[in-house]
Amino acid sequence: MVFVEKREKGKHMQYYLVKTFREGQEVRKKSIFLGTDLDEAQLEKLVAGAKVELGEIDFEKVLSKNEAKEFALLKDTLNNAIKEIEPHNFYEHFLTEYTYDSNAIEGSSLTLQETGDVLFEGISPKSKPMKHVQEAKNHKNAFDFVMGLKQEKLGQDMICEIQRKVVENTLPEHLKKFEGKLRAVNVRAGLHIAPPYYSVPRKLGALIKWFNANSKKHHPIVVAAHFHSEFETIRPFVDGNGRTGRLLMNFMLKNRGFPPMTIFFKYWQEYYGALEKARKEKNLRPLIKIMKKCYQDMLEMYSTKKQGAAD
Repeated sequence: MVFVEKREKGKHMQYYLVKTFREGQEVRKKSIFLGTDLDEAQLEKLVAGAKVELGEIDFEKVLSKNEAKEFALLKDTLNNAIKEIEPHNFYEHFLTEYTYDSNAIEGSSLTLQETGDVLFEGISPKSKPMKHVQEAKNHKNAFDFVMGLKQEKLGQDMICEIQRKVVENTLPEHLKKFEGKLRAVNVRAGLHIAPPYYSVPRKLGALIKWFNANSKKHHPIVVAAHFHSEFETIRPFVDGNGRTGRLLMNFMLKNRGFPPMTIFFKYWQEYYGALEKARKEKNLRPLIKIMKKCYQDMLEMYSTKKQGAAD
C-alpha cells in the first residue's frame, strides 16, 4: 500500500510518500521525504518520481512478449549487419552520425559532413562557433571512454567523468567549476524545471542504486529507457545532461549485447515529447517507440552499406 503522509513541524507541513509491505509476519514501512509546504501540483509531480524509488512501476509489463521478440530480432539482425562492415569504417560512420545527431539535438550548428571532418580529418569549419567544434571532439572522447569501460555497474564518479569529458573547455567561466561535478544551482530545460539542486545527490543516488539492482532483472530496452528518462528529469549537471544521458544509454545497451544507438536528430521533437510523457505520466512507451525506430533506421542504413560493399 502506498500513500502520502502529512507531518506537522512547527508552522510547516512536511510530506512523505509511504509504502507499507509485509515481510514474514511483520508489517514494515518505507518512506521518502517529498518536501515542505507543497501545493497540489508540486505534490503530484514529486509523488510520481518517488513511486519509482519505492518500486511501484511494473517494468515487466512495459513490453509485451511480441515486442520483446521484435527487439531481439532487431538486435541480432543489426549486429550481424554491422559485423559485415570493416570495424574502422563502422566506427567512423557511426560515431560521425551519432555525434552529429546528439549534439544537434542540443543546438550544435555543425552539419553531418562538418562533424566528420572535425572528428576524422582534423578540419574545423571557419564559419562555425569553436564551441560547437570542441563539443564534437569532446563527444568522441566521451564515447571512446564509455565504450572502453569494462564494468557493468554504474557509479556517480563514472557518470561525472563522462560529463566532464562532454563539457570540457566549453562551459562559460562562471560554470567551469562544475566540470565533472553535480550542479549546485537550479536549472531548467525548456518548460521543465529540474528538481532543486540540493535533492540531486539523493535522486541520482537512488537512480544509480535502482539500475545496479535491476539492470539484469528487466528487459534492457526498458531499463535504458527508464534510466534515461529519469536522468533527464533530474538533470544532475549544469550542462551536458542530454549528451551524457544518451552515452549512458549506450553503456547500458552495450553491456546487454545491443549495438550502440543513435537517437536521430530528425526525431528530436518526438524525443522531447516522449521524455515529457515519461516524466509526467511514467509512460515509457513513447520513448521506447523512438528507440525502436532508430534501430530500424540503423538497420536500413547498415544493410544498405553491406549491399553496397558487395556490389
